[in-house]
Amino acid sequence: MPRIHRRKRSPVHSARLGSRGRATRERLKTAARCVLDRKGYSQMTVADVTKEAGVAAGLFHRYFPDLRTLTIELLGEVMAELGDTARIERGIGRGDWWGRIRSHIVPSVENHALRPGLVRAMNQLADEYPPFRAQLRDFYKTQLQLLSAQMPRLFPEAKLSATEALLIAYALGGISEAALRERYILRNSALRELQFTPEEMADWLAMLVYRALFAANPPAGRLDGAARLLAVKARAPRPGKNGRSSRKATTG
Repeated sequence: MPRIHRRKRSPVHSARLGSRGRATRERLKTAARCVLDRKGYSQMTVADVTKEAGVAAGLFHRYFPDLRTLTIELLGEVMAELGDTARIERGIGRGDWWGRIRSHIVPSVENHALRPGLVRAMNQLADEYPPFRAQLRDFYKTQLQLLSAQMPRLFPEAKLSATEALLIAYALGGISEAALRERYILRNSALRELQFTPEEMADWLAMLVYRALFAANPPAGRLDGAARLLAVKARAPRPGKNGRSSRKATTG
């Protein structure tokens, strides 16, 4: 008797799911977040996700065609949160650059601290899947253009071109990127010993970005978590050998 080959059913579009189906779909997404934190994207399996969700393994493909599609959906939600400027800057007054800078750094810190598996997956998928790499690059560029677009107004005497302003924005964005990756993704032991809360880490990183941008400290009284940074000052240049000036950093 010839074997009957059954075609694999396509996932049901989420808009056509009932309340029970939508709940199951969300359980799978929640489970995938947990598995990503525990095992990482490259080691995650469908069985891991369905076991974590407490559903039958065969149900997975009713809702998602594969793990990559599920993970990209989760990452898309993260990028939507981080890119919601109206929500992030709600309540920030006009001209309050300290508040604006910190308001964007806080969700980035929280994302690294609370969802390290998704952050790792973001980088892995960008390496292996060109369409997502392009999506991620466009997201970062759009975010940085929010800052670079302000450069001509903030520093009119510099007469920066649009490309020069964008380069500065990329450099400023990189100030927090390495620190967050070392602390929350690579779990650098030296940084973990500081035992900063996410709020304190956000204060430190926001102050560094503010100083780099304006060559000044943020307004007094707004650095609950990074007051020690105020003690880090630059010593004035002093004559060195052969009449050349030298500069050293000092504290307090």
